[in-house]
Amino acid sequence: MKNSSQFNFIGDINVQTMQRQSGIFIGEENNAIGWSTHGKENNVIGGISGQSNLLFQNISILNDPDFIDTPIDDRDINISFANPSKEDASSITLGSVNVNTMEQNSSVFLGNSHVTGMDANEKVNYSQGAVFGNQNQLLNNLNTNNDQDFIDGIMEDQDIKIANLK
Repeated sequence: MKNSSQFNFIGDINVQTMQRQSGIFIGEENNAIGWSTHGKENNVIGGISGQSNLLFQNISILNDPDFIDTPIDDRDINISFANPSKEDASSITLGSVNVNTMEQNSSVFLGNSHVTGMDANEKVNYSQGAVFGNQNQLLNNLNTNNDQDFIDGIMEDQDIKIANLK
């Protein structure tokens, strides 16, 4: 027995700067099970977006002298089963999708999707974050990052991921 579905999208999706563990899911029966993100992030000046931003004569100092930094132990168990007794016939019509600057583990899924257990584990120190846009100016700035960790960024990610796809 066929399960027929139709998804129509009229219009635009415009996304700029998707960051860590972001997603756009378009269509019938999109599944994203067990997504997790863990991390430590130090920002003195974070992300700069837009146009004609001016950072002038700033002093940015990031001091992070932890003895042990960011021990992440993520032991998720993700189990997902699709329905094998059903056959799908899909028809998808899209106007447009526009995505700029996708970061770690960011995704765009169109149509019948099945995603299980995406992880994003990280440790980041930014004394000056990312710069996005047009005509941004960073002039005469001083950025210092002092990260003298004895043990740094320990991540033990022992996920069990089971997926049964059609």
